[in-house]
Amino acid sequence: MSLALVQYGSDSDSESGHAPSPKPSPKPSPRPSAAIHGDALKRKRSVSGQTTTKLPPLPAAFHDLYSTNARASTSDDPSLHRGRRRAVPHVQGNWPTHVYLEWLPSQPETESLNNLINHVCTTIADTNGRLDKPLPIPEIHPSLLSDLGTPVPLHVSLSRTLQIKTDDRDEFHDTLTSSLRRAAVRPFNVRFTGLKWVSNYERNRWFLVLGIEKPARDELNRLLSACNDAAEQCGHPPLYVGGKGDGPMETNSASDISSNKKMMMMKMMMNNNSNRGSGKQTESSIDRTQNYHVSIAWNIEEPSPEWITLVQGVDVSNFISSSPQAPFESVKAKIGNTINNIELDPRKANIGRKSGLLGLG
Repeated sequence: MSLALVQYGSDSDSESGHAPSPKPSPKPSPRPSAAIHGDALKRKRSVSGQTTTKLPPLPAAFHDLYSTNARASTSDDPSLHRGRRRAVPHVQGNWPTHVYLEWLPSQPETESLNNLINHVCTTIADTNGRLDKPLPIPEIHPSLLSDLGTPVPLHVSLSRTLQIKTDDRDEFHDTLTSSLRRAAVRPFNVRFTGLKWVSNYERNRWFLVLGIEKPARDELNRLLSACNDAAEQCGHPPLYVGGKGDGPMETNSASDISSNKKMMMMKMMMNNNSNRGSGKQTESSIDRTQNYHVSIAWNIEEPSPEWITLVQGVDVSNFISSSPQAPFESVKAKIGNTINNIELDPRKANIGRKSGLLGLG
């Protein structure tokens, strides 16, 4: 049986019955993307002079069903993605996997974040205009809205982008769920500390991010330790360990993963034996707070040191609340196009349950 799609709270300009006339493109400015997204945030409150009825919010899990963009090409074509390149080439039988905490900003929060990004763009442009020798200005693209103008969930990474084999998906999910259960982390809030730029592993893409303060009960470090344990048990590299940070996994073959599993198990046994009674710092006790962040925008060009310093001096409290309105209540594991929602509260019976239609099971 086929189901017809119905409109849900559309604010489309097409309601008037005809499309607006195209306007000539304005002269490029240092912040084109931020300006476009700012306009998209302005919601119309009435249609044909009548006030519309405010619809109830969608369940949080509903967004999991539409978290993946439609594929525009079967090959890596940067022209379709504003110059972005795929970090890990697609390999048949590999399922790109990412573990993270999700934050879906409310409309006021999205507007505040967009104002912050606009402020960064304006400040850089104004400062550059006063320099004797102007510097290159990076083209900053906000990560707040989809191409259709709908809010996009932001996230705090708890894993690299891992390449999980088809037959290993259930094993990884079960191992991750068990590891998070043992960590017994309860829902918690975070506070932002400031703004900075960080790069990806290849340094071909830069992200404007909000830093995060260490939570009261060290929840982020505890969660990262649990996720790293699960990754290592399944033969995958951990996050924020060693000199390569959160770069992509470098090996994809089944033999490599099998070898990695054996090496990881031996490493864990050796570490347990050497740390027992020695007073050495264990992986779970290492503070990696400086690495946690929420990305709010990105750019292809590497920012000049002057712009990196300028951004670090921005007082974000003038634009956004120090803490998101909603706490983190679950860990999400995206395996391919499937979002697995693992509740943080161990007392809930639905821990580890996959998202269903409309988040109802």
